[in-house]
Amino acid sequence: MSIVGPLLALAGVFVGAGLSYVFTTVGEKRRERWALGREWRERRLQTYSAYVVDVKRMKNIAARIAADVGLDDQASPLTRDAGTDLLAEADMARGNSFETLVLIAGRELGEAARALDHAVWRLEWFARGLLDDSDADGWHEATRDYYRAVNVFHERARAELGVTGAFLPRQAEGSPRERYERERRARPAHPVSGSEDPSG
Repeated sequence: MSIVGPLLALAGVFVGAGLSYVFTTVGEKRRERWALGREWRERRLQTYSAYVVDVKRMKNIAARIAADVGLDDQASPLTRDAGTDLLAEADMARGNSFETLVLIAGRELGEAARALDHAVWRLEWFARGLLDDSDADGWHEATRDYYRAVNVFHERARAELGVTGAFLPRQAEGSPRERYERERRARPAHPVSGSEDPSG
């Protein structure tokens, strides 16, 4: 009786078991990498979001103080005496979230965050009275710089997170008075009717 047949059958069993082990191991590693990648994306999203929230809080406090000294006409006023400590606390929170961000962000996003820091610090300098309280044009230009820096940060964060779809940039909207005047000029002129009766 030939032993070739049983040997071939036994070899087939070993080959099948080996292939099954290889495919199972590869699939398991792939699932682990996917889960780890998903966890890191979520962690990065939380970190980047926390940083932007802290920067925005700083900007809002600075705008409120600027409104009290006549530089900003959109925010509700907050006196410099009452707002300086709030601004310092917000800057400390921003600094902490920035440090976490740069630990996990890529170089381009880290540079965008640093540029955003500089933009919000300029608003802080106006709010703290380190710059000219009468320079409304300088305040508005600093605000536009802030929005440009926010947009760059968002674009780079979206790219790093793999977010698809069109990005809608933010911009300074101008004062309510400016918007009102533009709308008023755009209205059609209504002729003042005379005393004659339109019915005949």
